[in-house]
Amino acid sequence: MKRIGQIFLWVSLALAALWVIPSVVNLITLKGYSTPFTLYSCTVHDFTSLDRGEGSDFRFIDTKGNVYGDEAQPMFYASLLASKGALPDSIEGRKISLEEIERNKVIISTRPKDINKTSAPVYLLMESVPERLELQDPEDALISRKDGIYVYNMDENALLEGKTAQLRGALDSLGFAYPAKLFAGKPSHHKAYDEGYLVTDARDRVFQLKQVNGIIQVRAFPQADNLGVKYLNITEFENHATLGILVDADNKLYMLTPDGRVLPTGVTYIPEKEDFLVVGDLFYYTVKTSDNEGEHFWALRSSDFSPVATYDRAYPSDWSLPGIRFTSSLDNWVKLRF
Repeated sequence: MKRIGQIFLWVSLALAALWVIPSVVNLITLKGYSTPFTLYSCTVHDFTSLDRGEGSDFRFIDTKGNVYGDEAQPMFYASLLASKGALPDSIEGRKISLEEIERNKVIISTRPKDINKTSAPVYLLMESVPERLELQDPEDALISRKDGIYVYNMDENALLEGKTAQLRGALDSLGFAYPAKLFAGKPSHHKAYDEGYLVTDARDRVFQLKQVNGIIQVRAFPQADNLGVKYLNITEFENHATLGILVDADNKLYMLTPDGRVLPTGVTYIPEKEDFLVVGDLFYYTVKTSDNEGEHFWALRSSDFSPVATYDRAYPSDWSLPGIRFTSSLDNWVKLRF
């Protein structure tokens, strides 16, 4: 027993050394750095990065080193330019207004920690057509199980048999295969409208569940049937340009439109490993993914989400002492990692 205790002690000390020493060395030696905010420009037609410059004024630098002022990003700084009387009347031959610009601004941001997590299969169900003009807090919830999706009233914690049967009938009529795999929704009244949930079934097909006047409507998207969708994000943008974002089994990103089209974008995105940012405007969407090695940018046309340009920015190379750790930037789990 004494020998076993000594072995256990030495193994524990070795593990502690592999954890503490690299952590301290890396803390002392590694240098922090930041990358500039970068967007595709509808006037310069290149990616431009925000730079403080020598004075207090901001400036933008494109990938060729050319320097510009706020006019390089008239969509992002529309209010500022309008206050100065410097907002263009038209861009790319299209008449524009401040109201239209504001309505078409889009921002999405996700991290691997948002995806690599485990949560209870309970999803709050909103009424998309409330009696009042504003969305209300949900009263019911969807509970996903192996044999179906059930509807419960949250106040009474009671199964709503009629609504559950109605939902099952709607799902069965479209060939929904249980159990459901993914749910993507934003059950909050802090938004302009509600589109319910995007859901994948056991065969990775995409459906929409949306409550309208107390009836849960179900819709299928046949164009996504063969993609093997592994990630969903419902958008609910003010301009109604898209219904959601899909990522297939090969990490290719698609835009799902309200009329059911699935549009390829040319973007490659690994949800469980990469940070993801979309900043869209009236003319272009800038998509950025980032991993441990650097940042990858795509510019997409807002009209059809076709790719226009790409740009890669590598992080500065830095050496770190290997060892063990218990946490990761990719998830919230505490466990031993080599």
